[in-house]
Amino acid sequence: MLCVLELDNRHIAIAGLSKEGVSLFNLNYDGNTVKLDKSPLLPTSFSPELIVKDLQLVYWPLAELQKTLPQQWRLETGNNYRRLFFNNQSLMDVDYLEPDSTWPKTVSLINYRYHYQLYITTLSYETLSE
Repeated sequence: MLCVLELDNRHIAIAGLSKEGVSLFNLNYDGNTVKLDKSPLLPTSFSPELIVKDLQLVYWPLAELQKTLPQQWRLETGNNYRRLFFNNQSLMDVDYLEPDSTWPKTVSLINYRYHYQLYITTLSYETLSE
């Protein structure tokens, strides 16, 4: 799947496309509400809303993530990884395979709770001043 991502400190917008360019979903998150248009071509089990949480874990500043974690949740970090735990049970692993101080270009995410893996490759990006 190919995704086009737009994000800033106020919102996240994602358009998901098939390899052929067919629109699979459009998601907008304003910090409070997720609005989603999902194609009937996608299986009902596919939840684009989880992508927002995945992107937060991968890209949000560490201090912001730490502030949002409820009790019994723990985040371990290193130069090239983040690990999320609940009651000492591993829930998610993020590995920065091609780290970059501005934007990690290649990332692997494993979600043990929902049994899926994302491999994120940034084809291009542009940083705009706000």
